[in-house]
Amino acid sequence: MLRELASAVTQGRINPVDLVNEAITRISAAGELNAVVALYAEEALATARNHPRTGPLAGLPFLVKDMARVKGRVTTAGSTLYADGPADEVSDIVVERLEAAGAIILGRTNSPEFGATATTVNKVFGATRNPWNTQRSSGGSSGGSAAALAAALVPLATTSDGGGSVRGPAAACGLVGYKPSMGAIGRNVLPRWIHFSTQGTSGTSVADVITEASVTHGPARGDFLSLPKGSIDLAPRMPRRVIACRTYRADVDTEIEEAYERTLDLLAADGVTVVRADPPTSNAAVWSWFVISTAELTQSLLHVRDRWPEMSDYVQSQLAFGEKVTAEQYVEAQRARHEFGARFDDLLGDDGVVVVPTANARSWPAEGPMASSAGKVEHDTMIALNTTDANLTGHPAVSVPMGFDNHGVPVGFQVTAPRFGDCLALGIAERLERIQPWQRVAHGYSEFGLS
Repeated sequence: MLRELASAVTQGRINPVDLVNEAITRISAAGELNAVVALYAEEALATARNHPRTGPLAGLPFLVKDMARVKGRVTTAGSTLYADGPADEVSDIVVERLEAAGAIILGRTNSPEFGATATTVNKVFGATRNPWNTQRSSGGSSGGSAAALAAALVPLATTSDGGGSVRGPAAACGLVGYKPSMGAIGRNVLPRWIHFSTQGTSGTSVADVITEASVTHGPARGDFLSLPKGSIDLAPRMPRRVIACRTYRADVDTEIEEAYERTLDLLAADGVTVVRADPPTSNAAVWSWFVISTAELTQSLLHVRDRWPEMSDYVQSQLAFGEKVTAEQYVEAQRARHEFGARFDDLLGDDGVVVVPTANARSWPAEGPMASSAGKVEHDTMIALNTTDANLTGHPAVSVPMGFDNHGVPVGFQVTAPRFGDCLALGIAERLERIQPWQRVAHGYSEFGLS
């Protein structure tokens, strides 16, 4: 879709003004989703009227997750601390690159406060609702962008991932969600989770994800983790082995496991070598991630220590924990990263991928809390998602749709590839798109375009 729309703009068959107006109309009609929390309509239309009609994303309106900076705009990060500003002095590099490619900023999408939970709800804007079932969550922390894409409000919306914030919402909203190898997208503004957070890409098709990623990938000045330009091959390529793990956690809900097994059977029937293996990770990896992430979040908010009581309960609980993390515990958790990374490397080799359900738990209410049960296991706060492990180790991972839960909400199939072997995860995603095609947008919505 992205290439086709941009091509129509560059060839003069579509006016960018019409695309912006179409997005504004769609956003206005989908207010119940609460996906879009700021609209820059006049400015976007002015940009569209004067657009040179060049670039790989020429004239395409896009929304920015309310955790990425936009120069001259307020990034609230879903927090009352920043609801009234100040305005950003710089734009995040992904925003700069999308604009340089011809895309037009139209507004902001909702996010949980500081992206600190897998449910998109905060005290500033409230809860975002899943377009497949408005009683259920669109996931988090990129839930606003995922809902906007699943409802086809815009063709583009930025997403980021520090513990599954691209892949979880993509799974819940029936999208392709791609977290690249750590460092593939440089960061000119360091995130609060320094070691885990990266911008990612979400879309309704593998081709759209690759089109956007080809624009956003690249190093950034000052980012000690960013990779040299051209380090990541985005051309989909099939791995030699698909290594199947039922779950990384204690259990998985029945309908999710059934969808997972059907997807494995389809791959095998299509000639793909599928082997079973024990998972290379465990809850200990989630614990190490939690120690590091809470310590880094806490340090980033020490300058507003007196205002912590104003924050959401889920942020306050993490700050209370992070404040008690010792230097010894932090370094120990960092050392554990090496161990878990090595386990994934040994299992994957150079040409394998690991596949697992993106989430073990069926969807949860729009207002939260995130699920703490799956299958026969209850009261387990680590059980809901199989996503944090790839943030801990830095491996690339892609989620693609594979079915629905008993609430009619999509569920995802996650593919993790060797570090810098993003093309292999994209290869499986592309193959599944062909043999198990998914519905592009939620029921009741139409694909983005001009009627």
